[in-house]
Amino acid sequence: MTLFNFSKWGRKSKSADRLRKYGFSPAVLNAFDDFIARARDRELYQANPRYWAGQLGLGERETLSVIVAATVEGLLDLNWQVACPICKYHGRVATSLGGVGQFHGCENCDHDFEAYLDEGIFVTVTVKDDLRRLSPGRRDDATFRALVDARHGLVTALAMINTPAFNDLLGHQILPEGQSLGVRRLAVFFSDLRGSTAFYLKLGDTEAYRRVCEHFKILFEAAARHDGAAVKTMGDGVMGVFANPRDAVRALVDSVAGLAALNQRAGFADEDRLALKIGLHVGPCILVTLNGRLDYFGETVNIAARLSALAEGDDVIMSHTLLDDPDACALVEDAGQLLPLTAKLRGLPDEFELHRLVIA
Repeated sequence: MTLFNFSKWGRKSKSADRLRKYGFSPAVLNAFDDFIARARDRELYQANPRYWAGQLGLGERETLSVIVAATVEGLLDLNWQVACPICKYHGRVATSLGGVGQFHGCENCDHDFEAYLDEGIFVTVTVKDDLRRLSPGRRDDATFRALVDARHGLVTALAMINTPAFNDLLGHQILPEGQSLGVRRLAVFFSDLRGSTAFYLKLGDTEAYRRVCEHFKILFEAAARHDGAAVKTMGDGVMGVFANPRDAVRALVDSVAGLAALNQRAGFADEDRLALKIGLHVGPCILVTLNGRLDYFGETVNIAARLSALAEGDDVIMSHTLLDDPDACALVEDAGQLLPLTAKLRGLPDEFELHRLVIA
């Protein structure tokens, strides 16, 4: 596969040179340039990223990362759109996340509805003239797009937002102050390090902080590997989110294993051993802008934070809601010892039916 020469459009492709700095392999860059060259115009206008993933021979996450980088470089437009739940009509295109609202009236069937980041709000991508000039008469093929969407499904806005490349490179696409967008279901975890105060006293600030940063890296990479996102750090803890509860379980099990490996490398044993205390809950929440970055708020987030305080180390305190997901429940049962737990959470009136997963 060779790079395509865009001479017939009066320009030579610069995409490989411009995208190479983001760490993509030559094979990925070649596949991207080859697809842009051979694709019909309708495949490059308000295109479904899942369709592109199939054409590029890449996974969805890697395709979204390429799209983000190409958007930053001015090669693509990232479109945020809303689909009516009744007639599936695609509403107007917003060029940034801040241009999307939650309440909509369908222009096609007059249905009023709320759109959510994981249901109704989705992303598409359009090639810019800088990369390839599209013919207005050939690019807009609604029938083709409908067939593609029916076959592949839409890429939700939440999937894009939770892509690490989006947070790293397009983090400026935030919501206006006071605006929020809802998520119907999100798995939220909070983690903390057991005994971190004594850890700093024993090792000193510099060495302890170095080890804490290694632990951050373990959690961030595990979240990214399993289609989630580590949203932020708080002290020695991390908040992370996943669209699918089973991915959250996989990432947290990997994180505990990664911390065990860190302990072994560093020679930490017994009371010196680092251990993760984790709380995990599933439910609805809202996305807002806080301190110039996207963040999640709501009762689900508050409960997840409270659950982490009940953990003892190398364990996950999870709500029963998580076990209502069959795939997540099966993973939990294989991950370690599951113990029932009932507790009252600070600031909340009722007792919660909880479970403590002691990870083997």
